[in-house]
Amino acid sequence: MLQKKFVISLALIALLAFTAGCSSAAEPDPAAVSSSAPAPASAPTPDLTGIPEIVATVNGEEITKADFTRIYETQFAQVQQQAQSSGQELDQAQLRKQTAEGLVNTELLIQEAAKKKIFATDKDLDAALADVAKSNAVSTKEFLSTMKSQGLDEDAVRLQLKTQLEVERLIAKEIGDFKPSEKDLKAAYKVVEEQFAAQGATDAAAAKAPAYKEIKSELSQQLKLQKESASVKKYAEQLRKRAKITTNM
Repeated sequence: MLQKKFVISLALIALLAFTAGCSSAAEPDPAAVSSSAPAPASAPTPDLTGIPEIVATVNGEEITKADFTRIYETQFAQVQQQAQSSGQELDQAQLRKQTAEGLVNTELLIQEAAKKKIFATDKDLDAALADVAKSNAVSTKEFLSTMKSQGLDEDAVRLQLKTQLEVERLIAKEIGDFKPSEKDLKAAYKVVEEQFAAQGATDAAAAKAPAYKEIKSELSQQLKLQKESASVKKYAEQLRKRAKITTNM
């Protein structure tokens, strides 16, 4: 779905919170390199019971129920799949807490980007919009039409792109970039091999681990995300210390 691929500006730090909380920064997620079983018909649905109209206030800026709902529903399917593949039951109470914390972290980063005068220009947004449309194999006009049918007009799309670009630039400036070494990648691949071997010991029909070259790019992306997730979370914790935050959940 185009919306799932695009609407990530507010979900960015929420997703990082899930990654940092649910997996080790040194180990890859086997779900990223193996197929997952389809969800059963009785799979749970997002539980938004009792979510307040104002989820939190960060230095006077409100995080609304609508913000929370969009992010929670976007992340729910992914986290549910991860829980299912690991044989664990999804704890929605914990997931709701992580979502709220992630939204607070995101708002802190947005505010910090503004303080440091990190802004995306109209030219930046035009280029980013064209890039997002291209990545979805559609024209900019077609992309905007699809987003409008899903409840986001062009102004909303550009606002989310602006938020995403500014937060990404803040992160790049304050934290920098991470590139996994060959040693890191080989260690991650060894974990994958061990996971497949363990699965094969209990299931004769289990597939063999993909060749290193086949999943090297995926491993690199995952290690990069995990490392950056931990760094961003630590940076957000520093911002929290001097922020005025009220949560209503």
